[in-house]
Amino acid sequence: MVGEGIRPMLPAKAVTLWQAVLEKIEQKTTAQQFATWFRNLQLAELDEQRVVLRVPSKFHRDWIVTYYRDVVEESVATVLGGARELHLEVGGRDGAEAANGRTTAPATAPAKAGKADTGRTSGGANALPAAAAAPAAKSAKPGSVRTCGDLPLTEGYDLARFVLGPSNQLAAAAAQSLATSPQVDFATLFIVGATGTGKTHLLQAAARAAAARSEPGRQVAYVRGENFVNEFVTACAQGAEAASRFRDRWRGLDFVCFDDLQLLAGKTGTQAELVHTLNAWGDRGTRLLFAASCAPGETLNLDPALQARLAGAYRVGLRAPDRETRHALVVAKAKLRGETLPADVADFLAELPTNNVRELEGALTSVIAGAKLIGAPVTLKSARAALHDDTLLQRPSSSPDRILKAICQHFEVTVADLCSPRRPQALSFARQAAMYLLRERTELSLSEIGAQLGGRDHTTILHGIRKIDEVATSDSRIRDHLSRLRTLLER
Repeated sequence: MVGEGIRPMLPAKAVTLWQAVLEKIEQKTTAQQFATWFRNLQLAELDEQRVVLRVPSKFHRDWIVTYYRDVVEESVATVLGGARELHLEVGGRDGAEAANGRTTAPATAPAKAGKADTGRTSGGANALPAAAAAPAAKSAKPGSVRTCGDLPLTEGYDLARFVLGPSNQLAAAAAQSLATSPQVDFATLFIVGATGTGKTHLLQAAARAAAARSEPGRQVAYVRGENFVNEFVTACAQGAEAASRFRDRWRGLDFVCFDDLQLLAGKTGTQAELVHTLNAWGDRGTRLLFAASCAPGETLNLDPALQARLAGAYRVGLRAPDRETRHALVVAKAKLRGETLPADVADFLAELPTNNVRELEGALTSVIAGAKLIGAPVTLKSARAALHDDTLLQRPSSSPDRILKAICQHFEVTVADLCSPRRPQALSFARQAAMYLLRERTELSLSEIGAQLGGRDHTTILHGIRKIDEVATSDSRIRDHLSRLRTLLER
């Protein structure tokens, strides 16, 4: 099982050693992690100085480098009896894009920094062609994604250009796995996040990745909730034959990315049709990736039957990008436009008080366009001037003092309470919420956050942050508290 990626021309000893390395990696990772990131690794070279591995994509390479480098290096050192230089290559040997495996920067390929939208710019209403206007669908060509009226997907929305960060790494890994792994632990993935966190980018990227691996006759589609509603209503209005064509076209898909599910709220007939379609997809073994815009504390107003059908999905939340991810986003988006941002300008943009990547991209557009219009280079001075009247600069920033004040106001406690050793449940939660927001909205280290909260050590702070992060995806009350606190901080 673990030796599937070995090149047949390698010496037998290298093959044996690499299989042992893979076995060590398999022991250090979960079955899902191994299947997603390591099963398809190919050994290209192995000698006394280095190990060269081949990966299927830049996204794959960057993910391993960022999150699993230590696992691979430790496994190599254990099996080979010492450390080796680790290199990862993308694609075939001819023209392979090589990258030193010790690079730790996340994938910041050129385009849209993923919802982040970790960054969605503009995108048309993409869905399948109108059922009433088209004959029964033919099998899509391998590598193609069916969309409304054959409109192209948004340029740049692919996995290589999805900027990774703590806010989106789990969702990106799950989408990548669903789209490309032969075996997955879930057939339906449900991604939920506020507007502007990268959902559309991730869904279109997953559709592209799935289509690139598809065999002839396999059909991949990207659709938005609005278009599903419009097609269903149009088909019903045109009679039984059109409605039958609609169902045939939809139910014959093999991989579906369904965006903006929240737009089906209140559409009882359409939701009932989707329930029947979900049943057909389940019988067919279709892989499904849903996304819905839902702010923390909000719930989707979907009919009970549809909610029940989606209850078994693997649900992952997308959070607003942190400062480091926002910095990577503006640098990547500027590079797409042929611009290299000065470091102080990138820092300035990354520190703008926004959790919405579209707003961040709009600020970047203003900065670059403003400089070009007057024929001057982009500088910190010109950036500030371009955004002088922008509402982003009028918003209050989140200092540690403001965050603690908001926590105290919301939970009706004092700073002395937060810093005290007392641990009643209500106070412990307020303290953990403070840890979480201080980490999310400031550049304080874990130790510095601990100092703000009575001298607690960094492991205590990390535990509190992880606790809130874990329960926020499943407990609506926790999401509501966080939503109210963020609202206080935006005033």
